[in-house]
Amino acid sequence: MSTKVACKLCGSADVKPIFSEATRGKQYTSYHCPDCDLYQTLGDVAPVSPDYIDLTADDLTDDHIYLQRAHKHPAFREWLSNVRKFDEAFGKGESRNVLDIGCGVGGFLDFAAENGLRTYGFDASKSQVDVAQRQHADVRNAITLQDYMQSLGQDMKFDFITMWDVFEHIREPFPLLEDVKRYLTPNGIFFISVPGGGPIPTRMKVQKLLKQQSAGLIPWEHVFYHTRRSLKIVFRKAGFQVVKISGVEPYIRTMSVHEGIRRVAHRLLKKTPYAFQFGAYARVKRQSGR
Repeated sequence: MSTKVACKLCGSADVKPIFSEATRGKQYTSYHCPDCDLYQTLGDVAPVSPDYIDLTADDLTDDHIYLQRAHKHPAFREWLSNVRKFDEAFGKGESRNVLDIGCGVGGFLDFAAENGLRTYGFDASKSQVDVAQRQHADVRNAITLQDYMQSLGQDMKFDFITMWDVFEHIREPFPLLEDVKRYLTPNGIFFISVPGGGPIPTRMKVQKLLKQQSAGLIPWEHVFYHTRRSLKIVFRKAGFQVVKISGVEPYIRTMSVHEGIRRVAHRLLKKTPYAFQFGAYARVKRQSGR
């Protein structure tokens, strides 16, 4: 007996299965919604990824930590340049704070502190929080914003709230977005960096051509692959005003011929719907008359 599925963003029943991948003996299927252009895993998915929450100190290798620090520095610098333009007072040196949701080992918070921001953050992985707390006293092990505020012992407002490669893992994004609105300052900026859904059809064609078993899209982890259109819709539905959506500066790896080609491809596609990574900046939409 088949089970009907519908888009988690727009509710459309016209969703099409695009790819399936398996882990731990279970198959997960990602669907595309032509109405809002969102790629999404539908079906039974764990509320929080066990692969992530169960990380141990032994899992935090040099490579793991590198991927959260130097690997993303070009994108971090791009973020800083943009928010200085969007927040003119910060651009002129006024102090600001930032909350990083899913802060991991604190790679972005390290960068933020080096650039004069007061840092806050939380993560579902205790082993990573233990590392981040060595440099950032206000990092906590938490899953929700309410959990974080409770562990922090106070309710706060933040000038910037960021999610680096986290939003695509959030199973139910709208409750999270409601919390983000609550804890942003009136002119605060919310930022997410997410893998783009635009290249997925091409990846599926390459997989078929090369007769690969999997395209490596890990639908049990990346439950959403957003596009420009779906990001605009999710922010609008959640009561945000989009400030900017664009491709993100490529995360760097050790230079090689392949890496050189990858960086060039990232930059060529950055301003197109096929960007490998999207960065979206938004503010809470003000009600008319206020």
